[in-house]
Amino acid sequence: MSEDVAEIATPLGVALRVTAAREAIVAAEFVALRRAPRSARKSPLLAEAAAQVRAYFARRLERFDLPLVFTGTPFRVAVWRAVYATSFGDLVSYADVARAVGHPLAHRGVAAAMGATPIDLFVPAQRVVGADGKPRGCAPGSVRARLIAFERA
Repeated sequence: MSEDVAEIATPLGVALRVTAAREAIVAAEFVALRRAPRSARKSPLLAEAAAQVRAYFARRLERFDLPLVFTGTPFRVAVWRAVYATSFGDLVSYADVARAVGHPLAHRGVAAAMGATPIDLFVPAQRVVGADGKPRGCAPGSVRARLIAFERA
């Protein structure tokens, strides 16, 4: 399977490395920002992903519209789809997501699924917080905490 990879600079001091295969995004992860973001062959899909990431950080886009492929257990895929549907700036608890996917007692499973999200930013893990409304499982200065601050500003 042929994959295309691009690194998209963000204002967070990190880049978003996006991997596309077969006309869909299959992975995205935050990585250390290099002098110049690396870009393999620039596919139209990766060009569109870069344009949408730039629009998001310019506050002109609140929901990504890209073809995403989720690979995982049925439970994890359901969690990622539910989180993908959350709105810009909204916060939901792990328990809210567990209820939304039909497993009301599986908040720890939701936390594990969010920790294993293969498509950062496009599946907005930053919008899933503890019951007290605070981010869980990340350091105060983490990318996730900075994304929450960005969306809530």
